[in-house]
Amino acid sequence: MKKLASLLIGLLILGGCSESDRYNFKGSGDNWDVFYTVDVTSQDSKEATGKIVYTGKEPSPETIIYSIESTAGASSGNVLVDEGEVLVGKSACEGCAVIQRDEELDVEIKWDGQVEEFVLRNE
Repeated sequence: MKKLASLLIGLLILGGCSESDRYNFKGSGDNWDVFYTVDVTSQDSKEATGKIVYTGKEPSPETIIYSIESTAGASSGNVLVDEGEVLVGKSACEGCAVIQRDEELDVEIKWDGQVEEFVLRNE
């Protein structure tokens, strides 16, 4: 019985250490919508994924160069646009600075000689 009680107490303590927060950032420009999800898994580790969607009136470009910047770092790439969308691959880090709930992320998208900049905010 003591072993069972010790096991349950241990699980409760470990369960309390595994708290994580999910932040859903989004923003729009004249030609693009960006959705960026950040899972803060501890005070110094995170995982992030996202999607960039073309909303312009002209046909979507074949490639873009994008940058999503925060105080904790940046995600960027020169990528192909597939049917008007780009999936921002999963990025992760441990022992790093993490994005905060109330932070604003700066986005820059370049394509076909054009540049659009806007801000992402947590919903």
